[in-house]
Amino acid sequence: MVSLDKQSPVIAMVAGEASGDILGASLISSLKQRYPNARFIGIGGPKMQSSGLESWYPMESLSVMGFFEVLKHLRELLHLRKELIRRLLELRPDVFIGIDAPDFNFTVERTLKQHKIPTVHYVGPSVWAWREKRLEKIKKSTDGVLVLFPFEPPYYDRYDIPVRFVGHPLAHRFPEQPDKQSARLQLKLPLDAPITAILPGSRMSEIERMIDPYLQAAAIMAQDYPQMQFVIPCVHAKARQRIELAVERFGDALAIHLIDQHSQQVLEACDQVMVTSGTATLECALMKKPMVISIKLHPVSYWIMKRLATTQWIGLPNILAGKSLVKELIQEEASPENIANAMLQVISDSNLRQKQIAAFEEQHQQLKLNASELAADAIQKWAGLS
Repeated sequence: MVSLDKQSPVIAMVAGEASGDILGASLISSLKQRYPNARFIGIGGPKMQSSGLESWYPMESLSVMGFFEVLKHLRELLHLRKELIRRLLELRPDVFIGIDAPDFNFTVERTLKQHKIPTVHYVGPSVWAWREKRLEKIKKSTDGVLVLFPFEPPYYDRYDIPVRFVGHPLAHRFPEQPDKQSARLQLKLPLDAPITAILPGSRMSEIERMIDPYLQAAAIMAQDYPQMQFVIPCVHAKARQRIELAVERFGDALAIHLIDQHSQQVLEACDQVMVTSGTATLECALMKKPMVISIKLHPVSYWIMKRLATTQWIGLPNILAGKSLVKELIQEEASPENIANAMLQVISDSNLRQKQIAAFEEQHQQLKLNASELAADAIQKWAGLS
């Protein structure tokens, strides 16, 4: 049953992973300031639960990555979604907010919208990168979409989908003025040596493809800069194991520091970065670090992505700038020699460095908005809450 008192709304939310849990917790805090008596129900992690969410199911149930992993857990996921929809239709919340997890949430949203329950999706899927036609389905699923980047609204406008740019939460987690010396002290890195960070990716498939060419590129760079030190954050034990194998093969003569996690501090401590395409490119920009972006995909994945791509760039700093600000090396172009040459240019060309850093400073300001307050404003309007 819909809550009779709009000052005590029932707000349903579903987040599927840690980044969504952070967004959801912050949004709950903002909504609570407007509706102190609101009830929050759905699926969320520890942060959302600490903020007041009644989580009906463990968030880990949704945190399944990769095609084959999803297939393996498909029966449980479909059963969970069916049960969730049944309970939501019974309760009839005042609004449903799906936070990311598009494959799961859009089906929930579409069903609820058909039953006249307002729905909002927080974090638009990357229609700006590929498969823009998904917007036709999104229009049937939601009453509004909250997006993180300023270049996204025009895509939704073309399909008459209500949209609000709210800024990116990462912009608040990164300092406007990075403290390189402090980060080096904390990580026990040399204070005076030139340091290049290597970010081979967060998924094992990315690390498998990128770590060898990155270390081969590092060996070429060290010929020109024998004092150069290299630092690699390892996202978990399995990643560290694979990186250590590459270091044994290609990095014997190099000064390489492996650091468990702490990727933000690694970025703060370094002078420049070789980075695999993805959110990490935005993190490099927010930390104001000159970079070269590289990526190698499975040939079939690359063929599909290339056919469906809607932008000429893969790196977020370039997409935000609307131009080729940072060198991108894709597939065969991402050879050790090409990566090394591009990195050597980034190191030696002070004009190029300053041009990148100035653009990154501008991007940081562009994305640093009060996301939760802007999101709460839009939700209030789209859900018809008083």
